[in-house]
Amino acid sequence: MGIASTVRQKAHKNADLPAAQSTDDGPLHPSEVRRALRLSIWEGAVATIHISITGAIGGSVFLTGFALLLGANSFQLGLLGALPFIGQLFQFVGAYLEELAGNRRRLVLSAALAGRLTWALLLALPFMSFLGGAQLAVFFIGLACSYALNGIAGNAWLSWMSDLVPSRQRGSYFGARNTVAAVAAMASTFLAGYALDGARAQGHEFVGYAIIFGVAVLAALGSAALISRQAEPPIKPKASVNLADMISGPLRDQAFRSFVIANVGWAIAIGVASPFFNAYGLSTLNLSFSALALQAIVTSAVSLVFGPLMGRLQDTYGHKRVLVACVIGTLPLPWGWVLSTPTNIIPLWLTSILSGVFWPGITQGMVNVLMDRAPAGYKGAAMASFSAITGAGTLVAGLIGGVLATLLIDAQVAIGPFQIVGLAFLFVLSSAMRVVMVGVFWKTL
Repeated sequence: MGIASTVRQKAHKNADLPAAQSTDDGPLHPSEVRRALRLSIWEGAVATIHISITGAIGGSVFLTGFALLLGANSFQLGLLGALPFIGQLFQFVGAYLEELAGNRRRLVLSAALAGRLTWALLLALPFMSFLGGAQLAVFFIGLACSYALNGIAGNAWLSWMSDLVPSRQRGSYFGARNTVAAVAAMASTFLAGYALDGARAQGHEFVGYAIIFGVAVLAALGSAALISRQAEPPIKPKASVNLADMISGPLRDQAFRSFVIANVGWAIAIGVASPFFNAYGLSTLNLSFSALALQAIVTSAVSLVFGPLMGRLQDTYGHKRVLVACVIGTLPLPWGWVLSTPTNIIPLWLTSILSGVFWPGITQGMVNVLMDRAPAGYKGAAMASFSAITGAGTLVAGLIGGVLATLLIDAQVAIGPFQIVGLAFLFVLSSAMRVVMVGVFWKTL
């Protein structure tokens, strides 16, 4: 699953297997656990191909470009950045179905496959000229459905993995898993960018998108085949589920509640600008898809080194210190876009490098803290609650960003030899909000 890129765990001996495995069906044999974890590493790599191209988690330059091709304006780009909230909200549905069915693998397999295969329809949209102006509306509806299904699968997958893998070495395991996924991300991003630029040069941009999204659909099928072979620690289905308690129960835990509230602030701080970076690169910096893909590849290459390192540092020094240090490290990153020009993108290269250093520590650390703070008896519900509430922050941030982007589209301010133009104002705002979040995280983690 794509959420694999945000979690950190490692296989361990039988004595360290979680107690949640001991049900009437019996615990998994250690060899089953080891095999499942090996398969999960390869599944993460294959799933990353789909994610890197379609932007199923966090967006991608290809998703932004496709929306622009269909006629999206600045506000709609903000809406595009807010849409992942749909998936986060539907994680409650995943938690509910998990409690009733007691079979997370089947739930993950069916929901993830359906959500990812939605792209078989979306890739054909540019050729459906009979839809006229409705093309963009169909795109947003289809994307929303994909996010919803992936949200259902994501919550069940996270619960599954938190039971499958020992907690003491999550950093090391998922540091290694993310390394393999990063290699897949680099290769798929570069090849997709190269193919799309070639198609654009020949005047066949629609065909280029159809090809790269078709590859993403094939990757979805490969990921599903690997998921179907992974062992799942058994859980007992429940005859009935109290939905109100499932929603409110985790929030009664003060430590969990404070972590959720802090992450709402973080979602707003980064979400107000994140939908617009690639659009700024394409429109203001005049970068090609290959150039933007190369920026992402540099970030992935650096994360190959720092992902496992951050995992070990968190295992050694604790999540709080490493995570807060990494948040501090992201403060200047939006300025790399602000200070770059069409003739000088050196600041942007520095942003790409430093992103590979600091973001692994944040993405790995956040989910590890979530696993630790999820109240006993509410694990699946807690993860769904976390995603839904922080997703609301992402939704608000995307809508605010879309409105501000529309208002500031022609704004321009000179600071010495540098100029802040249009969307760049959102990047400055994001950097300022991250400063505030350093103190918030230090106090709440």
